[in-house]
Amino acid sequence: MNNREKLEKMDRALRLLDDLKHSQVALIEKASQLQLDAMEFNFSNMEKNMGDLYTRYNESLDMLTEELERFEIRRNKFEQEHGLDKQEE
Repeated sequence: MNNREKLEKMDRALRLLDDLKHSQVALIEKASQLQLDAMEFNFSNMEKNMGDLYTRYNESLDMLTEELERFEIRRNKFEQEHGLDKQEE
């Protein structure tokens, strides 16, 4: 695999990480809404469980965001080191 192909794979990985991040945000929003609903319904077990899920999802989002940032830096460095940031003529 040449460097251009590697860069394309890195770009694909970035898109997947970004998609995963958006999915994680959606999970956080849903867990939060369910926790609020459980409060309204007076379902204490569900309220606690959704609160726990919210916390876990938030921690996962933090980890995912850090990884996305690290990988993007690495991808950009790879692009520069191999001169792939210059337009082909």
